[in-house]
Amino acid sequence: MSLEPKIPVQTRSRDRVELILKTARELIGEKGIDAVSMREIAQTAGIQIGSLYQYFPGKSALLLSIMNQYYDSLYEESRRILDPVRTIKELEVAAEKAFKHFIDFFQKDPALANLWAGARAIPELVIEDNRDTYRNSDLIIKTILRCLPVLKESEVRPFALYFSHTTGMVIRFVKEIDTEHGKAVMKETLEILKLKLREYEKIAKLKSKQRKKL
Repeated sequence: MSLEPKIPVQTRSRDRVELILKTARELIGEKGIDAVSMREIAQTAGIQIGSLYQYFPGKSALLLSIMNQYYDSLYEESRRILDPVRTIKELEVAAEKAFKHFIDFFQKDPALANLWAGARAIPELVIEDNRDTYRNSDLIIKTILRCLPVLKESEVRPFALYFSHTTGMVIRFVKEIDTEHGKAVMKETLEILKLKLREYEKIAKLKSKQRKKL
């Protein structure tokens, strides 16, 4: 069964889809993924269960639509923060800014942590999560290569994938633990990033020197 939702054309239908997504997010934020049924979502939204299935063929399709909204929102904010970056120093500052934004994003929406945790148990959502990891890693690679054009994509991609994937886990963990411990974990994560960026700087300088000798 396809997880692709029915794309509404009429304004009334689009409004109904947004109502469904909003209701599902609120219920999942309150109870978690497994405790919320499609029937409860329909009843809370004030629509017929048949209408819900017209737009979303199953619960996984509904969860996928919600997660894609989060993915797109976080990606666009990351791109907004990283687009002006032209130096490694600027990237360090931008990374800290992005982290703070993501933490605020998680804290303001309790559904996100529940969704992200539950998504790893649904194969289709795992695939989408990995696609999002690659999309974000591409953004990181593009930014680093803009700062250090002498580097190759193949040199940057492994860390970009690692960092893109683990960032979400770190932010979720920070939200769940003591505030002071959370701050320390975030600081350590940023330090790891800075160390890697400085390593890239050293590699870039070495490559530039080697090219000048040729």
